[in-house]
Amino acid sequence: MPPVPHGSAMTMIASVDTQRSNAPSTEGLRKHNGCLSELSLTALSMLKPHLTEATLSEGAILWDAKRPATDVYFPVSGLISIVVAMPDGECVEVGSVAREAAAGVAFHGDQSALLTRGVVQIGGKFIRIGAAQLLSAASKNPEIGHLITLCRDWMLLQAQQIAACNAVHPADKRFCRWIFECGLRMEADTLQLTQEAIASMLGIRRTTVTLIAQTLQAQGSIHYRRGRISISDRTAPRCARRHANVATFSANRIGRQPACAR
Repeated sequence: MPPVPHGSAMTMIASVDTQRSNAPSTEGLRKHNGCLSELSLTALSMLKPHLTEATLSEGAILWDAKRPATDVYFPVSGLISIVVAMPDGECVEVGSVAREAAAGVAFHGDQSALLTRGVVQIGGKFIRIGAAQLLSAASKNPEIGHLITLCRDWMLLQAQQIAACNAVHPADKRFCRWIFECGLRMEADTLQLTQEAIASMLGIRRTTVTLIAQTLQAQGSIHYRRGRISISDRTAPRCARRHANVATFSANRIGRQPACAR
């Protein structure tokens, strides 16, 4: 992923925020995001006046190290990648959030302490709330505070998983793990992903991704064409299955799958 000038980050967000409206009804919120679905009506009613719905496109930068997150995002139909930018401008993914959780909550409540960049990896709809408003509600309602803690724990667990996977598994297994997990968490067999984006997230060369994708396609595991990857064979490698099992268990701790997905 090429570096993005810090001064243009907020402009980019404005240009891709194509739709913004009031959040769905209370029951609608409980159906669309597994994190919100776990809140009681009392807790959710504290957040609802501050929630808005936004449609964000692939590539939107939500925050970075020099522009702290001012909003927290609950994905409804998209996926946010959490990446760390290297000094040379390259970025490597350290976690991601789909509709099982929320993205943009800093540790210790200090939004300026975020060292990451939040990027919309798969465009879609998101429920958004100001970080200050969410943290204020958490200080008044232990249920909301617990939810924030679980979302932070989810990011920490992913970072640990990815560090272990990168240390012991070759690029092809890491590719399988990443694709399989994305499909599982998006509950989709077809993903809108470019090889360039995958290479950036995994920290490998695009030519390596091309070779891996060609091999998997020849084996009948995936079908790739023009930025669209279809998972043909759900028999994932052991590496991918192990990570996916932990991811599913952890996501279930945070919140149930949205009702529309059950």
